[in-house]
Parts: sequence; C-alpha cells; structure tokens
Amino acid sequence: MALLHFLREAGYTDLVVCHVNHGLRGSDSDGDETFVKNGARDRGFAFESVSANVKEYAESEHLSIETAARELRYRAFSDIAGKLKCGRVFLGHHADDQVETVLINLFRGTGGRGIAGMRRESTRGGLTLLRPFLEIPRTEVDRYVSENEIAYREDVTNGEEFALRNRVRNTLIPTINEVFERDVRDAVLRAAKLAERDEAWATAVRSELPIVDGGLAVDQLRELPIAHRNRLLLLWLRDCGVPKCGEAEVERVVAVLLSDGKPAKTNLPGDIHARRRAGLLFLEFPDDSE
Repeated sequence: MALLHFLREAGYTDLVVCHVNHGLRGSDSDGDETFVKNGARDRGFAFESVSANVKEYAESEHLSIETAARELRYRAFSDIAGKLKCGRVFLGHHADDQVETVLINLFRGTGGRGIAGMRRESTRGGLTLLRPFLEIPRTEVDRYVSENEIAYREDVTNGEEFALRNRVRNTLIPTINEVFERDVRDAVLRAAKLAERDEAWATAVRSELPIVDGGLAVDQLRELPIAHRNRLLLLWLRDCGVPKCGEAEVERVVAVLLSDGKPAKTNLPGDIHARRRAGLLFLEFPDDSE
C-alpha cells in the first residue's frame, strides 16, 4: 500500500494493481484481497487478482510453502502482464528484505550473484521487475506510512517461525546484532553492493570468452588467471542454458579443461555434458545427435 501511494504521488496514472491470494490464511487471505481491491479502485486504478493453491502446489512439487508461493506469485504476474500486454512490474521490496535475501543466499553457499541479492531493476520470464524501495529501510517505509496515514493490513504469520525468511528476520539478524553489538544491516548491504559491482564486471568481460567453432579454446582458457577463468566458465554455462549451475559444476568443467587425459567428459544438470576434444571445450545436450 505504501508503494501504491508512492507511485500515485510520483505521477503514475495507468497502473494495474495485482493481488495473488495464496489461500493460506482462510478468511484473512480473502480479507486481504478485498482490502487491496477496494484500495486500488478508490484510487482509480484497475485491479487484477489470482487465486493460487500454494499448499497443494508445494506438496506436488516438493517445495517449501515460501518457495511455492513465490513461484506461483511470479507466474501470476507474468500471466496478468501477458494478458494486458504490460512488461513492467513494480514490487515493494525494501532494504530489510534485501538484507534477509543476502544472508539466506550466503548461508546456502551462493556465489557473487547470490550475495548481490535483488536488483533495483531485473528481468524474469520476460518481465522487467522494478523495486523503487530496495535501498530504503523498513523504518523509513513505516514512517512514510504513518505520515501519510496509509491504511494497510498486517500478515500475522510474519511473526511465526515456519518460513525460513521469518526465522532470519526474527531470530538470526537480532542474534548477529547481539554478537557484534551493533546493527549489521548496513554492512550486509555494503557487501551486496560490492558483489553487484563484481557481477557487473563479470558480465562486461563476457566478450573475452575464447569461442571457436561453437566451443571454447582450451589453450586460451588454461592461460587465464583462475578467478577470471572460472567466472567466464560460469557465465558460459549459464548463457548456454545449463540449469542450477554454480561452483561445483564449474569445478567439474575445470577438471575436464585442465586434464591432458581423462576425464575428458563430465555430467552437468539437465542431462547436459561438458566434453573436451580436439582442443575445444563444448557442451552436449540431450537432443544432440551423435
């Protein structure tokens, strides 16, 4: 509701307010939908809603409730945007959300892209995602809501410990603050900003990939510094569509790259294989003919 108020004050007049009813809190979920619908129409904006059975989807796909809800939410945004031929979506993530995301990614063993967290502007499934509040702390959002007397509803499950993000917010961050005897959120945000710059550099040097006849020149890759080489390989794997690739997958490819004998082939996610032959490193996909 703060985001909607902000956008209207900033001069946006042709907005469609989207709400996804996750169906997790019974009448409270329905009450949220009605509240958002009335708030949108009172401000003169169109309203679109989607109902999603998050619990059923989570069980069928073996996902956490939090992950299932996020996937269905973005799927709904994509469907609505496609119907309306609108390619931009504003999201209300703020700086405290960013801190939580960075810490979650860090303890999952992510690389620089994960530590960079969310971006003010990113793309997902053909949509441009915009987060104008991403560098604003929750306390400032709360102050904005209070000063402008913006009505809102609080999700009571935010205080419960069933979701990982809730545990990070309610338990982990206060504990870290206590250990370091200061608020660490600014430090986490600085780390995210540095990681984002590093990722931007890595993307900029993508043109240095030694591509030859659809593969990569082994000799040229071997001459590169380790960090530079591994970053280029990670970008290459992602660009080629290898799913869920990270440090472990890069290390397997490096083993193939550096070996003079075996292994000359390694398995990657998606039933994809990296192979070295005739001085080239290349990928084989499931539908490739021998």
